[in-house]
Amino acid sequence: MFLICLFLCSFNYFVRTEVVGNGYHEAIGIPAVHKIMGMEGVNRIVGGGPAATITAFPFQAGIVVTLTTKKTSVCGGALISNTRVLSAAHCWWDGESQASQFTTVLGSLLLFSGGTRIVTKDIVTHPNWNVDDLRHDIAMVKISRIEFNNNIRAIPLPAMSDVRQDFSGLTATASGYGKTKDAQNSFPPSTNLHNVNLEILTNDVCQRSFDIPIHASQMCTRGVRGIGTCDGDSGGPLTAIWKNQRTLVGIISFGVGDGCQAGFPSVYTRVTAFLPWIQGNM
Repeated sequence: MFLICLFLCSFNYFVRTEVVGNGYHEAIGIPAVHKIMGMEGVNRIVGGGPAATITAFPFQAGIVVTLTTKKTSVCGGALISNTRVLSAAHCWWDGESQASQFTTVLGSLLLFSGGTRIVTKDIVTHPNWNVDDLRHDIAMVKISRIEFNNNIRAIPLPAMSDVRQDFSGLTATASGYGKTKDAQNSFPPSTNLHNVNLEILTNDVCQRSFDIPIHASQMCTRGVRGIGTCDGDSGGPLTAIWKNQRTLVGIISFGVGDGCQAGFPSVYTRVTAFLPWIQGNM
């Protein structure tokens, strides 16, 4: 049986399919926080490269999660308007741990310092979020209004006319503050935000790598040559050039827990499947 891992921040922990969605903040997000805080300047996302400037990813959000236990965990997000950030539902509630607030970080290559930092408790998870099969893994983070500039700008969403488009075959870009290697024992001094280009797969091809169903509301990218998203990237953006503009097509959700560099696909929440819900929460 494959191991499945939600991409909260971890360095050596994976859980089995039977308990996916349960206890990820305690098992995965919390243990790495102090490491990340002491390693600002470390690159993450496996097989990719560092973002030279935040202006290339002005829609990127980092999320520092405060749990009801007062412990701290981490996630990512995508800015879609002056007052809204999309993220993963499991960042707010993972089946065991409940968040009490998010600190949303905008316009920064670093997660724990710099940028515009907005504290909010106004988070809406999809009402059908299912921690057992990871469906509807999407959340809307409501923040106080921010002004756009070169470092902070919203990413366009697909149009309603694109709902039947699966985007397979396109090259997409994932970005986040997560780790870059399964065994990350040394940490080079460099930028924190990392990105990688990935091929979007059909769901039929993706399903061959998983023993849980991959649903139409999910999408995948190819993981050959050890590239993809990894622990710490949860909730972050998958973008692609669509109709001549960079567009948000996915929200980072989970992957096979054999390791980020094992060559398996990464799985995302498909944005086009949730456009009415997103518009209803704008």
